[in-house]
Amino acid sequence: MRWFFFCYWYEPDAPSDPVGLVRIWTLARQLVEQGDSVTVFPPRYRSSLLQRRFSIKPISLLPWPVLRPVSYALRSCLAGLKMAWQSKPDVVYYRWMNSPHPLLFARLVGAQCICEVNGEPVPPWYASGLRSWITHVLAAFALCRCDRVVVLTDGLRSLVQSQYGVQADRVTVLSSGSDLSLFRPRETITCRQEAQLDPACQYIGFVGSFYRYQGLATLLEAFARIHDRRPSTRLLMVGEGEEAEALHAQAARRGLSSWITWTGRVEYTKVPLWIGTMDVCVAPFCGERGETSPVKLFDYLACGRPVVASAIPSVTELFSRANGVVLVKPDRVDVLTEAILDLLARPDEARRLGREGRAFIEQRFGWDAIVRTLRDMVQQIVPHDHEQHRIAVNSRGERV
Repeated sequence: MRWFFFCYWYEPDAPSDPVGLVRIWTLARQLVEQGDSVTVFPPRYRSSLLQRRFSIKPISLLPWPVLRPVSYALRSCLAGLKMAWQSKPDVVYYRWMNSPHPLLFARLVGAQCICEVNGEPVPPWYASGLRSWITHVLAAFALCRCDRVVVLTDGLRSLVQSQYGVQADRVTVLSSGSDLSLFRPRETITCRQEAQLDPACQYIGFVGSFYRYQGLATLLEAFARIHDRRPSTRLLMVGEGEEAEALHAQAARRGLSSWITWTGRVEYTKVPLWIGTMDVCVAPFCGERGETSPVKLFDYLACGRPVVASAIPSVTELFSRANGVVLVKPDRVDVLTEAILDLLARPDEARRLGREGRAFIEQRFGWDAIVRTLRDMVQQIVPHDHEQHRIAVNSRGERV
């Protein structure tokens, strides 16, 4: 099969692997490894200029906020039409749910169209105003007409059905996963030496973007209590984001700065090294966090590390202590503190949870298995299934 991927995002200083595109790069690579042809049309940032195992056609954007997405839509379609003239795609796959342009492109070239919804939309459902209304209308138009909508959680499946009226048989849950060849258990002491960390300390850590919904303010307060009771404990904060300045200020006020390592943004291929240094990995999502697929949990577990995570719906539907994750009430400093301290005090139990977590990911959430499921889904779609969305006319030009 031949795939075209459309994937708009705005990140002017995108690193080699911005988190928002890791799933796209991985899907494309796995499809190629399984014998398919893939062309990705990303915005022209640094990450889109790297050599990869699939074809990339970077799209230049106009610099103004309103025109940026419009320029991507028009220019990516033109680039796609040029490519389709040479070799027509079988499948158009996209993850910018607010724009119908990939659907229109797919219908024009006669390809199947699949939209991926990987989180609640922005602006949220309850937002008001003309922009929100237009966004909702465009998304509804596209989602209800795609051949399939791929969502990452059961909660997102319910959401696109209830909010956009997508038929149940057109929605498929295709969870996130982890690259098992990249994210794998490594010797802790070796990782700490490479990361230049004190091997005698115990480390708890977070990997991801520093956004408010990640619950990092709660994590810092929990670490303050943990460090009081176990002074050899250190905190690793791997990533960056809009909350970074506030978090640094909070750490300084609490006198924690000397015990925290802030790595800044880390290249995706280096993330397993930092996870390998950790005794306990943490995902302290806020209770109000909307539907999303907690990618970091898959990577934590693939590296054989125990996890303490907030018990929000998108986490509890997949994870439990039986597969390496200790669930705690969100936004509760006390319960987060005690759960982490318990694992630090019981290293044998922590290692057991890490082994169980790795086995769980190997069984269900390796990318090769996920992509096989995606390909099977595409092959099961009735040929020209999307024809039912067109207006049928008879030979006299009358609607039938």
